[in-house]
Amino acid sequence: MLETDATTGGAMTVTIRRLLVACAGLLLVACKPVAETKAPEKAPAPSTAPAATPAAPVTFSHAPNLDAFGYYFTDANVRSGDLKLTSLNIGQASDFADWEAGKRPATFAPIFLAFDDVSSPTAENELGQTYHTVSLRVMPTAYRIDERQVSFHGVDPRLGQVTFTGAFDLEALKAAKAEGPGEPQPVLKGDLQVGDQQVRNVSFMYFGGD
Repeated sequence: MLETDATTGGAMTVTIRRLLVACAGLLLVACKPVAETKAPEKAPAPSTAPAATPAAPVTFSHAPNLDAFGYYFTDANVRSGDLKLTSLNIGQASDFADWEAGKRPATFAPIFLAFDDVSSPTAENELGQTYHTVSLRVMPTAYRIDERQVSFHGVDPRLGQVTFTGAFDLEALKAAKAEGPGEPQPVLKGDLQVGDQQVRNVSFMYFGGD
C-alpha cells in the first residue's frame, strides 16, 4: 500500500492550484482582444486646384464725382525736338464713361497731352491768337483721375513714352471753376516725363474756356 506524506501532499496541492491560477490568467490575457493600433495620420496631399488668379489692375480709372473738365496750360518749357508741350486737357464725365466703355475715337480722349510743332507755320484763330498749324495729341494707354492723384501714361512715335504723375489742389480748382472764364489759375502740379527728359514740379493752370 502506497502511503502519501501529508506534508508533501499539501505542498503539491498548493503548487497545482498556483499553476492553475497562472494558466487561467494566461488564458484570459490570450482571449482579451488586442487594442487596435492606429496608423499614423498622413499629411494632407498638396492641393492640385489652380491658384486663384489675381484681379487684373484697372487700366483706366476716374472718380465720377470729380468735375475736372477744362484746359490746363503750362508755362514750363517742355520740349522734345520741335515738339513743345502746350496743354493737358480733361473731358467731361461722359467722355470718361464712353472711353472706359470702349468708345475710343482716334483724335480724342477724356485726358490727353497736346504738343505744338514749333517749326510749323503759324496762323490766327477767330480770337486773334497765333497758333502753330501742326500739333499732335498723345492719347492715354492708362490714366487715373481722382481727388488724390492725376496720372497719365501714353506713347507717341515721335515723343516716346509720355507720363505725368501729380495731384490737384482741390481748393484752387474749385475756386477757379467758381470764377468762370478769365485769368488762368494754377491748380495742378506734378512730374512729367517725355522720352528721356524729366521735368519735376510742373504747374498747370486751369482755364475753363471762353
